[in-house]
Amino acid sequence: MSTETMEIVELCEALPAAKRAEVTDFARFLLGRSQGAYGLENAELRSVSRRLHAKAQTARRKGTAKKFHGDLEAILAD
Repeated sequence: MSTETMEIVELCEALPAAKRAEVTDFARFLLGRSQGAYGLENAELRSVSRRLHAKAQTARRKGTAKKFHGDLEAILAD
């Protein structure tokens, strides 16, 4: 754990229980906003998105891309 994180933990432990719960809830809220979808940071999500897009483009060029008709289970069964 970083020294900054340890300092925050020490400060939170010194708070009364009610305030500690408030700070914890707020910290969870901020953590949720700082992480992108699927628990990935925004830069990681962009990287994954670019790789998937490139893979899809390659499949389209090769003619191996499957057309999506809205049935995800059918695609996953292949």
